[in-house]
Amino acid sequence: MTCSPNGPIAKSVTWEKVAQLGMPEQIGCPDIRPLGPTVAQLLKAPKVTQATLAGFLAIVTSDYKSFGRVRDQYRGACNVPIPVEVIALIGEKLVGKARWSKEGRDARTETADKQHVEWQAKADVVWRKNKKLSLTAVAQRIAPNNWNYVRQLIRKPKK
Repeated sequence: MTCSPNGPIAKSVTWEKVAQLGMPEQIGCPDIRPLGPTVAQLLKAPKVTQATLAGFLAIVTSDYKSFGRVRDQYRGACNVPIPVEVIALIGEKLVGKARWSKEGRDARTETADKQHVEWQAKADVVWRKNKKLSLTAVAQRIAPNNWNYVRQLIRKPKK
């Protein structure tokens, strides 16, 4: 076990991995890793490249599809709803189809990695309370609507 400001965490989720992938505040480790340029950074930059804009659009699209919202640092003073399909068209025109696909894939992978680490952290908490539970039982407790998928991703800590 490793200690955090909010209590112990299991070794299967090390602070290095948490810091690398980013985690929500509720498990005691703030997301300190920059994802890409924020709105403030784009506005302050003397020159913004097409690739930078495409990366920003990929992050915004991934956040919206995964969480149903966009994080505050990627929002402007006045936001206008734009369909994600239109954002994809803009990104594709900015940097080409191959580069846009890579940017989108990278953003989706990053979002998924964060979710996997979050599920593992929740699973570790459940296993700390009841070590005899199976992968399926733990997955059903931490993600009742998506338990079969989560069951394949979580790993039971070694004794």
